[in-house]
Amino acid sequence: MDELFFVIGLTIFVGFLATLVFERTRISQVLLLMLFGFVLGPVLHLVDVAPASIIVSILPFVATLALIVLLFDAGLMIDVFAVARAIPRSLLFTCLVFTFSIVLVAAFTLLLGWPLLYGVLLGAVLGGTSSAIVVAMVEKAKITKEARSILTLESTITDALCILVAVTTMQLILSNQPPAIGAVANLLLSSFSVALLLGVASAVLWVFAIGRFTLPRYTYMLTLALVFGLYAVTNSMNASGGFAVFVFGMVLGNVKELQRLLHIRSESAATPTIQLFQEEITFFVRTFFFVYIGLLLSPAQFTPYILGVSMALLALFVAARWAVEKVTMSDLQPKDRNVILVVLPRGLAAAVLATLPLSSGISIPGFQQIVFSVILFTNIVATAGIFVFEREKKEDRPKPEKELAEAVEETEAEKTGEKEAEEAMESDETEDDVTPTQAP
Repeated sequence: MDELFFVIGLTIFVGFLATLVFERTRISQVLLLMLFGFVLGPVLHLVDVAPASIIVSILPFVATLALIVLLFDAGLMIDVFAVARAIPRSLLFTCLVFTFSIVLVAAFTLLLGWPLLYGVLLGAVLGGTSSAIVVAMVEKAKITKEARSILTLESTITDALCILVAVTTMQLILSNQPPAIGAVANLLLSSFSVALLLGVASAVLWVFAIGRFTLPRYTYMLTLALVFGLYAVTNSMNASGGFAVFVFGMVLGNVKELQRLLHIRSESAATPTIQLFQEEITFFVRTFFFVYIGLLLSPAQFTPYILGVSMALLALFVAARWAVEKVTMSDLQPKDRNVILVVLPRGLAAAVLATLPLSSGISIPGFQQIVFSVILFTNIVATAGIFVFEREKKEDRPKPEKELAEAVEETEAEKTGEKEAEEAMESDETEDDVTPTQAP
């Protein structure tokens, strides 16, 4: 028992160190946390990861818990009005890359003999980048503001897109209906319309309750309880509980802007408090989930077939980004285009979704192993790409510094000239003031 608590404390500390390393070196914390879990389990056997162990048996619960927290966090942190005002080209790039990635993956898996919906599910799970990794990775990257906004917007939107499209695809697979347009439209309307209504209504009522009864000490815990309840109730109505949680978080996160837009005067400090605690909870869930995934890794599972398929998928994702970037981003600087091309890390959303098909009764051989491998490969590519392009930036620095020095000299010369001109004008004014006084 004491060893277990020691491992829990050590895991939190490693998660904190991984975040610090990531912020300073851009080495993805996903790699470090999964490596730590791999060392704890398959290497040192400090944690029992046998098929009949508790660690493996609680996988469905852990995955669903992480999914709820992730969706609530994604909705809470997304700025709807900022996205609406964003550059149209950014939105176009995001949607095209996500769609093109799913199409390429579905076509590739058809060649492997997979059913079409299985390929669509794999493409949806891996089709988007991780906002938690991308935002921190490009925050200090020396690229233009436009390139940074493109990557940030893409990762923010695709976190939700991956989850929603994947969950919808799993519902289609479980319903045993052919992937017809009518069936998909009917499922989307019936599932998401109810979820949308429940999510919005719950958020509005909760904001009113927070402002009316003033519960500053327990606001976050009560909010989290409402999130869990909303997910369970929505799922029991055969609707998308995940989408309801996402909408709930999105309304809650944009409540101030909505109040301003609707001319509603209501002061509440609840949202900053909720966002602060949510950041802590997300860190906790992210840290333990990636360590948990590392515990489940086994060298024997990564066969040449799994590695080959994963490398092929990585190439397809790069090709999708390259093709869309070629059409929509041709006027950007080469460095910006290169960074956009390689910053494609998959993260928590993909890892969580990888565990859901099996826990939902959908058996796809090698599905989890492929997703975990792609997560590793994409994070390695993103980390290495940022390092390479940052290094090129430093090597090419003398010329910009020279140009900057020249610009500074020109600016100083202009300021000196302006100062001399001002002094001359003041001197003339002084002489004009003195002359009449001296006149008889």
